[in-house]
Amino acid sequence: MIKTLKAMAIGLPIVAAALMAAPGTANAGLNDCPTDNFCAWINDGFSGAMRNWTGNSSNWGTMGDNAESMYNRRASSATRVDNVVTYLNVNYSDRGVCVNPGETYDLGMNDNDYSSHEWVHSC
Repeated sequence: MIKTLKAMAIGLPIVAAALMAAPGTANAGLNDCPTDNFCAWINDGFSGAMRNWTGNSSNWGTMGDNAESMYNRRASSATRVDNVVTYLNVNYSDRGVCVNPGETYDLGMNDNDYSSHEWVHSC
């Protein structure tokens, strides 16, 4: 039992340090999208660099025109905005797809076209 406790005392700080040091966007997956966020990945299959937002974004910056998969991880709500409308251009120009709460877009989406988004009550 003492050996187990010693191993835990040594191992837990190492695990905690690894979790804190892990990059949030370098090679993220679907489960790395935080709750209540809209996330976009640079690759199909929710892989590669990821950006995430809790609010509107008129310009995705370096992610713009590079997103190949998206996930709306906000729960459906009657009282707050929960759908995400994407736009092909910055400043909410040229409407693209709408991502409903809990939905993902990956294969079959018009890859590499989205550059801004806004949260709305319904699509």
